Amino acid sequence: MNEKIEWYKKAYEVLKGGRQNEPEWLLLLREEAIAAFVRKGFPTVKEESWRYTDVAAIAGVPFESDETVPALSPETLEVLKQKGGGSFLFVVNGKFSRVHSKIAEGIDVMDIGEAILTRPEIVQPYLGFCASSAGDAFYALNTAFFKSGLLIRVAENITLKEPIRAVFFTDASKEHTVSHPRNLVVMGAGSKGVLVETYVASNGQSYLTNSVTEVLLEKGAILDHAKIQTESVAAFHIASTHTLQRRASAFSSFSLSTGGRLARNECFVALDDGEASCSLNGLYLGDREQVLDQQTFVDHRKPDGNSHQLFKGLLAGNSRGVFSGRVMVRQDAQGTDAHQTNKALLLSDTAKVDAQPQLEILADDVKCSHGAAVGQLQEDALFYLRSRGIGEREAGQMLAQGFAREVIERTEIEFLKETLLEIVNEKLTRQFGSGKE
Repeated sequence: MNEKIEWYKKAYEVLKGGRQNEPEWLLLLREEAIAAFVRKGFPTVKEESWRYTDVAAIAGVPFESDETVPALSPETLEVLKQKGGGSFLFVVNGKFSRVHSKIAEGIDVMDIGEAILTRPEIVQPYLGFCASSAGDAFYALNTAFFKSGLLIRVAENITLKEPIRAVFFTDASKEHTVSHPRNLVVMGAGSKGVLVETYVASNGQSYLTNSVTEVLLEKGAILDHAKIQTESVAAFHIASTHTLQRRASAFSSFSLSTGGRLARNECFVALDDGEASCSLNGLYLGDREQVLDQQTFVDHRKPDGNSHQLFKGLLAGNSRGVFSGRVMVRQDAQGTDAHQTNKALLLSDTAKVDAQPQLEILADDVKCSHGAAVGQLQEDALFYLRSRGIGEREAGQMLAQGFAREVIERTEIEFLKETLLEIVNEKLTRQFGSGKE
């Protein structure tokens, strides 16, 4: 057995000794997960879904949990809260901090570890329901090791007037730490809400964030979701969102990824009943030696569903972008309308992008399309702006901003657009600041 895999197995056995109060169903789930990880180990570039993303740097280090809650100044908390009202949920080093959080009326929020022990009947039907650990090492590690995270429930026919904002903060003062936040979101039938997940960190040492979010949308439920990842440039970030949709439910998701030495964002959606719809949009901006990997899988299982995807990348320096988007239309999913587009701009001669759009259609009454395009800033557009007295860097940044703005405008969360543009403009300023004049 690989030395590092053996290390994780032993670490699991140590934790297992302190979990005697966990329910049997969860212990079984954890046992299955660690067994799957030990059997398969970390993914390699020989596996199709990981062929462009080498996780050897993660596999080679025994990351350890650190649940210490650092002292945070009021000024720091205000910055982390960002703009907008509603609920503010603070998770630090993978642990839910209720004392730093604010929970508005209309939602039920608990630490998922606490909920498992005190109200297992509301967790057991859903935890692990939207995803399987069989095929993914990082999901398996999260299932085996998670201690904390968020349980968010919105009751039937409740419309939240303000958003839920969940901030996942890592104190990077210690080297080679890991957090495994596990989040479960249950939207009752006919409910409607907005959830924004933000992943940030202090500057410092190398660490790993390994996050799993599971979402269940009951009949007619609507969730507008966003995930913003601006972690440390020394960080490794692996995160997956697994969504299961009932009849006539609607899921809209936007992801922004600008941080991390290596960051992989996975979004899996199963339209499990008729007339369900989803919209997946994303933007990734890389520079230096960053690797930013975007993975989507939309599974149309029943009739009259629709899905639309638009992902864009802006890559500078020696960065590498990866987009793999798979759409499955099963035999029972007649009347499906599914479209997927990926576009990327290379802002340097050494940046790279790999795109793999995939369609698997087993039904015959469908409307489906996919496409991918990779290019550079258009010379004629640059010439037009420069002929009007605009410098080369500024002109390039303006064109890149316009390229990014298209996908940002697709988010359904209006108050978030300004924040997204600010993050993008800050990243682009850094990218073009190192370019040639």
